[in-house]
Amino acid sequence: MMSKKEVMLETVLDVINNIKKTGFTRDSVEQDFYLGGDLGVDSKEMLEIWYELEQRLNIRVQDAEKRDLYTLDDVINLLESKLVPVAATL
Repeated sequence: MMSKKEVMLETVLDVINNIKKTGFTRDSVEQDFYLGGDLGVDSKEMLEIWYELEQRLNIRVQDAEKRDLYTLDDVINLLESKLVPVAATL
């Protein structure tokens, strides 16, 4: 069974793969990989990636929160902080 972090990594990689037409997998990347340097994501692609992630996860991330995020782990941690645990909504 995958952890929440692994599930989120799968989601982020799926979005990146769809936009960049790449084939990154959990086994081919490390969470400390840099979006630009290691995965080759440019600023325009990152805007598309954020849009798609917000749509898929039904969340809203303010532009200011997206700054200074350089690694997959940075993005995953921010996305996890935006998701409301099911128990909290009951």
